[in-house]
Amino acid sequence: MEKVLNFIKKIFTIVKDWIVANGVEGVLGLIVGLVLWTMGYKVYAGFAFGVFATRNWDIVKAWVSKLLK
Repeated sequence: MEKVLNFIKKIFTIVKDWIVANGVEGVLGLIVGLVLWTMGYKVYAGFAFGVFATRNWDIVKAWVSKLLK
């Protein structure tokens, strides 16, 4: 039971850190993109996913540049 609780805490921390790092724009881009895609607005969903991808790219770029220093 202890291992399961530690695993859940670890996953929760990872998700929380991702949301904090991604910011409002990234999280809303993902949510709006998923809603628009399910409603059939694929072009508008593409724009929303573009915002989401840009925010994630910024996070990855900062992480890689930190590793290279």
